[in-house]
Amino acid sequence: MNKLLIYIKDPENIKKFNNSNIEGFIIAEKMFSASAYECDIEKAVRIIHDGGYKAYVKADCLYQQFQLPELEEYLLKLDNISVDGIIYTDIGVFTLMKKLNVSYKGIYAPETLLTNWYDINEIRNDGIDNCVISKDITFDDVCYIANKCPGYCYIRIHGPVLLAYSRRKYISAYLHKESEYLEGYYLQEETRDTRLPIIEKEYGSWLYGKILQSIRTIRELCRKEFAGFIIDSVIYEDDYTVKTAGIYSALMDNRIGEEEAIKLLIDALPDAEYTGMEEIRETWLDKE
Repeated sequence: MNKLLIYIKDPENIKKFNNSNIEGFIIAEKMFSASAYECDIEKAVRIIHDGGYKAYVKADCLYQQFQLPELEEYLLKLDNISVDGIIYTDIGVFTLMKKLNVSYKGIYAPETLLTNWYDINEIRNDGIDNCVISKDITFDDVCYIANKCPGYCYIRIHGPVLLAYSRRKYISAYLHKESEYLEGYYLQEETRDTRLPIIEKEYGSWLYGKILQSIRTIRELCRKEFAGFIIDSVIYEDDYTVKTAGIYSALMDNRIGEEEAIKLLIDALPDAEYTGMEEIRETWLDKE
């Protein structure tokens, strides 16, 4: 059965989760990810393991040459504290993991790049343990890839869609603000009403779109052989993540129906804008 991997900001909140569909929790170190939350990784791993779950670390940055020595030390540290896996964006992490001969699993998650099974089969042949397929492909393509690569791919079923990640500091450049971390800002096109959240750190900017949700597709996804499902609420608080994880767990166990789940999701964050996985088209020209 497909299990959930869930990103949390504070590992103390794992006690708020009450369902049997969780394989593990994802945590993030401020220096090596988009997170602004100060997390004691060693303590977090201990709490997660004590709760009977697996501990995964998110490293969703691109690393420059001068950062590699610190990154190597970090990867060794993760091995020493017995993390179960790392979810990484930069393919260089895979190379360093081989060089350092670490024991934990690596999950390659380049956000938008893995859109067909040929690419995925290639990285599997290269020795990458698992991957997270793109959120930007149609539901039919998602299912096709799952059938071609059974048990290899993770898929994000819920969370803000990352539209762009750049080393450039957009907020600082346009607003002449300098800070270690900037959030609460939005990008809005002149011809659209949608406001896109943007956050900035020392090493770049992350621009997010609507929240991807899989209420109407999760049961079909459960019939496919994925490595697991990821819930990553990114910029939202853990209480929202607790509610969404409960909704998906209830759907997966057939304890609630889709319409009730949609209502619960809206109640969890009333002002949120959602995109259903089934709504994703091949190009903007295909939208109805």
